[in-house]
Amino acid sequence: MQIATVFSLYILLLSWVSLTIQGFGPAPAPDSGDGVDLSPKYETISDPPALSPASGISGERNPHYEMDRAPAPAPGKADKEAEMPGDFPAIPPPPPPPEDKDSSTVKWCAVRDEFVDCQYYLNLLGKTDSYNWKCVKRETTQECLDSIRNGEADLINLDAGLAYIAFLNYSMKAIANEVYCNHAESYDAVAIVNRKVCNHKVEISLMDFKGKRSCHGGYSTAMGWNYPVNHLKKLVSSKKLNDEEIVTGFFSEVCAPSEFEGFGVCSGCGNENSSCNSNSLYSGHSGAFRCLVEELGDIAFVKADTALVFSMEGPNNQTWSTKSIRDFMYLCPQGGCREINGYPGDCSFGTVPANVVMASNSISREKRLVVLQSLLNATWIDALYTGKNGAGHLLSSSAQGLAQVKKLTRSYLGKSASISQSIQELNTKKVEVSSAKVESGSGI
Repeated sequence: MQIATVFSLYILLLSWVSLTIQGFGPAPAPDSGDGVDLSPKYETISDPPALSPASGISGERNPHYEMDRAPAPAPGKADKEAEMPGDFPAIPPPPPPPEDKDSSTVKWCAVRDEFVDCQYYLNLLGKTDSYNWKCVKRETTQECLDSIRNGEADLINLDAGLAYIAFLNYSMKAIANEVYCNHAESYDAVAIVNRKVCNHKVEISLMDFKGKRSCHGGYSTAMGWNYPVNHLKKLVSSKKLNDEEIVTGFFSEVCAPSEFEGFGVCSGCGNENSSCNSNSLYSGHSGAFRCLVEELGDIAFVKADTALVFSMEGPNNQTWSTKSIRDFMYLCPQGGCREINGYPGDCSFGTVPANVVMASNSISREKRLVVLQSLLNATWIDALYTGKNGAGHLLSSSAQGLAQVKKLTRSYLGKSASISQSIQELNTKKVEVSSAKVESGSGI
């Protein structure tokens, strides 16, 4: 028994010695000497230091300087495909031309013949606070918006309807607005008709123009399209109709050129029918009035002062201005006509916010302040007051100055933005209905 016990202890001793030699025994506790490295074997990544506010800029949020935020669009097919595992990463867009990287230049995007006006006005601004001013020419508003999104331009002046598109789809914000007579920062959207139809029927109304021809100051513009459509949809059963169907269902022929490819209605633009874009002779509010003057249409949707400015007696009369202001009258939405004097009162389809200078949301605070200081410069304003804005291209012909927009863009656009949104919803519903029909097979 004693021999067996001694033998067992001997076996146990041999096992312990064997484990210690192979390194499986308990490691000795380190001493507190400086030669012991207690750091982890792998380097840890520390959080980056917080960025300090730029000099002179408070870290507090100011609603006037915040980025305007439009609703994020739902991911499209391309976005979903890019998220699929195994797909190649998206090819980055090509870098902008070298001149576009010059952050010391303020680039105003001018559409077509706005370019001449742009050069004239920007020469007045010259170089301010180490910033140079430059005009960038594009053929359409859409091209200008694309250029601003791509960093090739900084600014553009837009009507409220197109400004909402720039805000919603191009991440842009309003920084300055036009100012009109008596410091007005809005104008009235009106309908103009021939005086003889008003004399023929005293209680004439818009319904009397059903089946007639219409002229519009630009597709998706506030005064030329959105406000009239907003009124027309109340007169017709429009629950299943989009904006184009509402207008073409009410009028027999329509002239409404567009600044955006694939849009616009030009069945009533005469020989310009094949060119339903911004190059049309009948584009813009002056073009819509020309459409009426040349008897291509029976009613024109324009600004309250358009006929005053571009009639035979007007300060900006053109070669086509062959009729007197006395040949036309306002057509009131509630019925009846009124003399044209620039102040239609309740004979208006609504008040539209003044045209706005739009910039990218990504514009730096410093650059934005320099732009505002320059645009409010006395020399610039003096040039507007002296009538050198006669062509009415870069800025409205009735603009007498500019003012800083102190609201967020959506708030500034106000009712105009709500009307624009309601029209977009009409178009969205139409697309959804069409898609549903195709999926169910009823559209085949």
